[in-house]
Amino acid sequence: MLNANKLINSAFFSVAAKLLGKTLGLISTVIVARILTPEDFGFIAIVSMALYFFDILSHAAGEQYIIQKGRVAFYDLHTAWTLNLVLKVLIAIGLVISAGSVSLFFDKPQLSSAIMFSATILPLQALKSHKIMLLKRQLRFKPLFWLSFLERFFALPVLITLAILVGDYWAFLITDVMVAMFGLLLSFFMLKGMPRLTLRCVGKQWRFSQWMLGKHLLGYARSQIDTLVVAKVFNASMLGNYHMARDLAMMPAHYILSPAIEPLLAVLKNDRANKRELLNNVAFALLVVVSISLPILAVLALYSKPIVYVLLGEKWHMAAQLLPVLSILFFYWCIVQVLDAALIALDKVQFLFLFDLASLMVVALTLMMGIFYNATLLELAWYRALSGLFTACVLLIWVFIGHWNLLKALLMLVTIVVALAALALSMVWLTGFNEFSSASVSISYILQTGVSLAAFSFIYTALFLLFLTKSKHYHIVRLKQLVALYLPTSLARKF
Repeated sequence: MLNANKLINSAFFSVAAKLLGKTLGLISTVIVARILTPEDFGFIAIVSMALYFFDILSHAAGEQYIIQKGRVAFYDLHTAWTLNLVLKVLIAIGLVISAGSVSLFFDKPQLSSAIMFSATILPLQALKSHKIMLLKRQLRFKPLFWLSFLERFFALPVLITLAILVGDYWAFLITDVMVAMFGLLLSFFMLKGMPRLTLRCVGKQWRFSQWMLGKHLLGYARSQIDTLVVAKVFNASMLGNYHMARDLAMMPAHYILSPAIEPLLAVLKNDRANKRELLNNVAFALLVVVSISLPILAVLALYSKPIVYVLLGEKWHMAAQLLPVLSILFFYWCIVQVLDAALIALDKVQFLFLFDLASLMVVALTLMMGIFYNATLLELAWYRALSGLFTACVLLIWVFIGHWNLLKALLMLVTIVVALAALALSMVWLTGFNEFSSASVSISYILQTGVSLAAFSFIYTALFLLFLTKSKHYHIVRLKQLVALYLPTSLARKF
């Protein structure tokens, strides 16, 4: 059984840290998007792809190893920190050496120095306090909340100032390095104690990490292959629009739902001996994720134009067309995260590696088919979204093999949630709040969008709470109890 109070409190601080941090990041992006051009954001996308790939190569899965381990000794923790540092230093050197080749691959030789400069971020991040891993294992997310928030708070004025002074994509690179240095110093200021350089337990960790490394490499390839294709086939301006639309689509996943899912691995490991109980908890987690992500998906898809025009400006019109399609990535990614946590808890890391390999092949073949038929950027986005959704459905079915009654109950509840969201949208549609003028972004345009979004949110929330009060299903009763924990006492008694 899930420890509800501890899980929810941990998820709250994890979500709050990412949400507040991303809010500050969004504010800076909204401002900088009006200063820089889509082409600058395209260049940043290329540098980010290169940096992230080399970061994955240095990923020893130390954090996951520490979190999932039944008992952590002194040398386990310090070995994980040391191994991560050694790998990231070596990979950073490799990134500097290969920067010229990487920039030529993308036909952007001017990015060579930018890629070399960004390599310094890897060792700076690895040098952060070793106690961060321990806090996540213990579900103590409050200190991590402040660490994340202060980093983003520091980044906000720095990025805006540099965007005005520098006037191009270098503003992002310099800001990222400065934030990494600030976060390093802040981690040791907040979390007392120095790490010890040791590789005493490296053998045990590597047996776990070798499959996780392969999984992360394949996961990176699967998540970035569409951006890679766009970077090679289309110009930097179109890449910038695609990259920005993708970031907006994935924002709720990375900064709201992913932090909420993060404590699952630490909790699910307690049920690894009882697979049915673990899958029962997974089904409950999936219900919660779908209940939150589905209305967000509807908002991103149906309000894409006002969202992009209000946040970024009308010059990002192509991003407004891409956002409804790419929002599908956000929806299925959240489902896969829960299933990944379950399989890691069941020690099925090797299977996850093989699944990522198969899903990568499906996505790659789909994109190749799109290129063969000279697909437009919007059509290519559809290829990517639907192929990913297909692989997520396959994984869901595989996880629940032999426990079809649990999956059947979950699908029934999800169908009801879909119906509630559709009903809420229909009621908003009838009011006429969904009819937006695309002529220009004005005060009335913003107000109309806000009223429509508020109406949809209120109606969906009211319908969902009504469903919680009426349904007697086991998962709904559990969800009702969790919701009641955060309602005022007087409302909680009635609820």
